[in-house]
Order: sequence, then C-alpha cells, then structure tokens
Amino acid sequence: MKVYIKSIASYIPENKLTNEEVTKKVNDNGFPLQDGLLDALIGPCERHYADKDEQTSDLAAAAAKKLLKNIAPDEIDLLIFASACADLIEPATSNIVQHKLGLSCSTFDIKNTCNSVANAIDVACAMIRSGLHKRVLIASGEKPSDSIKYQGLTRGNITRHLAPFSFGDAGVALLLEADEKGEKGFFYQKNISFGQYWDLCQVPGGGSMYPNDGSKLFFDGDTSQLKEKMEIHAPPFLHKCIEEANLTIDDIDFICSHQVSKHTARIINGYTQIGLDNIMVTFPRFGNTASTSMPIAYEQALLEGKIKSGDIVLLLGMAAGLNISVQIMTV
Repeated sequence: MKVYIKSIASYIPENKLTNEEVTKKVNDNGFPLQDGLLDALIGPCERHYADKDEQTSDLAAAAAKKLLKNIAPDEIDLLIFASACADLIEPATSNIVQHKLGLSCSTFDIKNTCNSVANAIDVACAMIRSGLHKRVLIASGEKPSDSIKYQGLTRGNITRHLAPFSFGDAGVALLLEADEKGEKGFFYQKNISFGQYWDLCQVPGGGSMYPNDGSKLFFDGDTSQLKEKMEIHAPPFLHKCIEEANLTIDDIDFICSHQVSKHTARIINGYTQIGLDNIMVTFPRFGNTASTSMPIAYEQALLEGKIKSGDIVLLLGMAAGLNISVQIMTV
C-alpha cells in the first residue's frame, strides 16, 4: 500500500525582514554586525516573523484550515503536531491545535528539530498502512525567531549565535491517505541519527538540564562543525538509500530539501549531480523555517509546476542531533 500527500498548504506570517533589517536589529542591541556579512555568509534572504502573541499552534492551525475547508471534521482520524517548537512543555501542543481546528480525533506531538515533519510523515504512513488510521493531518508551526539572541553578543560568542539570523517562522499542513490504486505515494523511507553530535546545535533551556534559566532559551551552536559532520555522513547515507530503493540518481526527477543557506542546493547537487534545476530553492524567500522548510519546498515546487504527476521526488531532511531523513515518492 502506498500512502500519498493528498494536499499541502503553508502559512507565512506577514512581518517580513531582509538581511539589512536583521543586521540593524543586531546593531540596535549593541553589537556592530558588519553590513553585508549576512549576504556573504548565507546569501540574500527574506524571512518572516510571527507576531509576539502568535503561537506555534496558531501557525499550524492557519495552514491546516486551508486544507480543511471542504473536509468534515470527523473525516480526520489522527492529528500530528510536528515541530521543533511548541506552545508550552505540557500538554502536547497538538491538543491546542486540535481545539483551534474543532477536531475530535486522536492527537499527539512529534519533535525532532528540523526533521519533525519528515518523521511525522513516516509515522503517518506506518499508521495508515497498518489500518489503524485512514486519513492523517500533519500540522506544524515553527517559531524559531523566539530563540534568536540579540542581546549580550560579543566578539567571543557571536559565531555561536549567527545561524539564527537566518531563521524564519512558518506553518505547514499535510493531509495523508492511502492511494487505493497504489500508483502514487511513498515507496521508500529511512532516517538515521548520529547522537554523538547532539551538542553541536541546541536550545538548552526549558528542559531538565536548565529548567529555570531564562538565559538558556536561545540558540547556541557550532554550526560549522555540524555542517562538517553532515557532509561526512549525508552523502553515503543518501546514496545507500537510493540504491536500496532500486533506483539511480537518474531516476530521481526532483529533490525538495531542508535549507539553511544559499549554499544548500549547491551542496546537495555536489552529493548527487542531479542538476541545480532539479532542486527546489526556497531559502531566499523564507529563510530557514526549521521542519517546515522541506514541505514548503515541496509545496512551492508543485505551485511553480516544477513537479508533475508521475514524477519521482526525493524529500531530504537534515537536522541537528544529527539526523538525516530520506523519503522517496511517486507524485
């Protein structure tokens, strides 16, 4: 049985900032970030920030409502909230999303940094194939802008806090169900983790390590080391997955991936030689939107006509932890 993405929608907050505006925010808080530095490091980029009182559940619900306009609430029998972010520690944010959508189905959260949505797709597919659920709604709200550190930056710590200046907020929703004809949907899914690198990128506060330390609620990481480890482990894993799926790279029509800078597509092309025209680039428009990045890339590829019915599409997730996800489907 193949499970496919029946529909997908995203929600992008209205507040848009350029690299120049982010640089000004850093400068206004006391650190002299060089003009043009973000352009040089990550590439020209716009990103959108949610309002202060806009919760991750609001972002997820806004995207999901686009998919539910013509669907009765009782037709959804599972809701998964998948995100690196959350409204609060307890209860699961999925309960809040469920309430905002007027659903009464089973619900739970999945959290695995920038592969949260990718992992939710894996779980949804398994549950549908098992017969436990028929139609699964995945909703994600990512608000990583809350973890950006603007105050207390110094020349000694700035490199550990630079990556979040590319962060953008977004919501995304996907509706999954079985294809009765078995012609379209996921036919290969696999992910791998290298937990020894867990400390390279983190938001350390809010858990049992630092339960009450507000200074630990900001992103802190060695992203250059994470990039180095990813480039060691991702290429062989990706090629192994393609081989296990009984494919070659020539069989792949298009790649949609998580994106952290202007360099992401070039790096993936270096792994695969698929051609830059066959990799969706969304970073310049949205920045790094955590686990919504990869599904937004897929949605944009559909909207722009880069993917057509019958194409074989590879969804590539790369996340802190370190975690890599490969999912291959027929559209």
